[in-house]
Amino acid sequence: MIDSHFHIAGDTGLLTHLAQHHVAGIVNSQNPTEWAAIQQWQDNHPAAAITVSAGVHPWDVDRLTPGAMKPFLTQAPVIGEIGLDTAWTKNPLSQQRVAFVQQLAWARDWHKPVILHTKGAEKEILSTIRQFPNRYYVHWYDSPNYLADYLRLDTYFSVGPSLGLDPTVTGLAETVPLDRLLLESDGLESITWATGQKADAYTDYDRFMTGLLTRLAQLRGLPPTALADQLRANLTRFLAKE
Repeated sequence: MIDSHFHIAGDTGLLTHLAQHHVAGIVNSQNPTEWAAIQQWQDNHPAAAITVSAGVHPWDVDRLTPGAMKPFLTQAPVIGEIGLDTAWTKNPLSQQRVAFVQQLAWARDWHKPVILHTKGAEKEILSTIRQFPNRYYVHWYDSPNYLADYLRLDTYFSVGPSLGLDPTVTGLAETVPLDRLLLESDGLESITWATGQKADAYTDYDRFMTGLLTRLAQLRGLPPTALADQLRANLTRFLAKE
């Protein structure tokens, strides 16, 4: 099993649970406090297959700058999630763009892959990342447009908790090439938000993610074990150092 993008919402216990079940994934560090907590956990669990990403999220640009996060970005193997959002934040796009472009430039210069947050700005993000050749992962993409254009770049796409509930996400799950596909929870809170299902315990997480993998495997006409192997190989390829 993999979880290619998730937040801990202050609970490093989820990290321990995933490590105990040999889940590979990427945990997002959105601010210095999260970074410190995740680093402390990683120091105590050096064998876990959990990679940390760090970035200034478009929701946070009013209170956090790339400069403030730079010490952590230089250490993180993955930059993100970063991007632009015209739907879920009132932060001005002009402010978001400054943070986004700066982090894209650093990621390119440091040869680090990037996790993208796209919401309502899919066309602009596509145009922008073309200026910064790199390996990209668009998490929980829910736009019916530009998929083919993104796929012409070195870009991966994840299926999130709204599989089967959002027709656009379901369509993407059916059409993204198998070697560009990932699977994510986005964290316990996102499972509840997207589905209305209770997800406040690790057993809820396990049940949901097993079901999500099974539904995705059925869509792609594969046994769940075969799909799990493919997803893990895709995650490994996305994370590979240049």
